[in-house]
Amino acid sequence: MKLEIDGKLTDRPAVWWDSTNAIVRMIDQTKIPFQVEVHNCPTYRETAQAIKKMIIRGAPSIGAAAAYGLAQAVREFWNSDEFESQIKTAYNELLEARPTAVDLQNGLDFICTTEPLEPENALNRAQLFANRIAEEGQKIGQIGKELINTNMNILTHCHTGALALVDHGSALSPIIQAWQDGKRFHVYVDETRPRVQGRMTAWELCQYGINHTVICDSASGFFISQGKVDLIILGADRVTRNGDIANKIGTYNLAVLASRHKIPFYTAFPTSTFDYSTLTGKDIVIEHRDTIEVKQVSGCSQTLNRNHIVSLYTDEVKFSNPAFDVTPSDLITGYITPNGILNKSQLEKTLFNRHSHITKGTK
Repeated sequence: MKLEIDGKLTDRPAVWWDSTNAIVRMIDQTKIPFQVEVHNCPTYRETAQAIKKMIIRGAPSIGAAAAYGLAQAVREFWNSDEFESQIKTAYNELLEARPTAVDLQNGLDFICTTEPLEPENALNRAQLFANRIAEEGQKIGQIGKELINTNMNILTHCHTGALALVDHGSALSPIIQAWQDGKRFHVYVDETRPRVQGRMTAWELCQYGINHTVICDSASGFFISQGKVDLIILGADRVTRNGDIANKIGTYNLAVLASRHKIPFYTAFPTSTFDYSTLTGKDIVIEHRDTIEVKQVSGCSQTLNRNHIVSLYTDEVKFSNPAFDVTPSDLITGYITPNGILNKSQLEKTLFNRHSHITKGTK
């Protein structure tokens, strides 16, 4: 993606390995849309913290960051007598940073199957994992853009652009590629509380001049009931073998509304998001994040031009903050994948078997 960093226009993915300085670098998504800054992670521990603090976000980008993080650990402990136990510790620390998004585990497992597991091979493997995700994002766009017609109103949730998928995006990829093909339409962007990922979606849409309107999550039902939404496309953080998906909290609400009003509801994702080991969404562990995310919001002061954190509630108020919900497969019209737009019955058979999966050879 094209980004202006330190006053210079550059082409950067969401996360990458800086071979000159031997560190993992990533776009700091907590600063978007007001600033574009690069966050540096010299060690795997700092990479794990960046994942946990959502400096890097979007399940596929998280997976790529975790792969680089484990490669960092291999470099750090390569000459240690306790190499295996230290790699296991690093694996677990990275895995626990964000437990719901399966791309993270798939990225770690992709590194663990490197033979031999040595620094150069681990880094090459991490780069391969990240590159595959980016390439699949481009394919998702080429395939999914056929669902989009001129004059449509499309609704999307959370953030599924290039920042979330290393490059190109998942649900935003068809939208952007359809726009570049000359189709003209309008996008409703769910604000997506409490982390307000909609501001990153709006920021990416602005880069392409795509018509859009940001709405509160609670307003989506109004626009849908008024017949102002023709298509819903969003991403996924984990897809089980029966087609259930875990995605950003609020996805299930939209799926139920889409079913009630007979609106096509699609999820777009790379193969790294498929969880071969989990049969249904009932078995997915849902991450509950710090409730301070609900209590506080951050924004930019127009007078001082810098971020501020503002509390919305008094200290005695109690909160709950599940980061994801699960949408059952019977509410999903189709799955936009690098191998085509699939229905539930085609999903595992066509795309996700042990031979075609992006993490082939994982344990």
